[in-house]
Amino acid sequence: EQTTDSLKLLSTSDLSKIFNISQASVYRLIDSRRIPFYKIGGSLRFSEQDIIKYLEDCRVEPIFRRR
Repeated sequence: EQTTDSLKLLSTSDLSKIFNISQASVYRLIDSRRIPFYKIGGSLRFSEQDIIKYLEDCRVEPIFRRR
């Protein structure tokens, strides 16, 4: 469980840098509701923990081939 002392919120700009994608791509993730967010006074913010979970969910495991 997260307390307000440890809560870190990120901006769309932060996400575009973390994901190494354009801000337009971040807004596409938001519009399609693929990434959780908070709307605070018209600004969009993202919990660091939510982003970590999102990245874990997006992970694709490698396929190992036998030779």
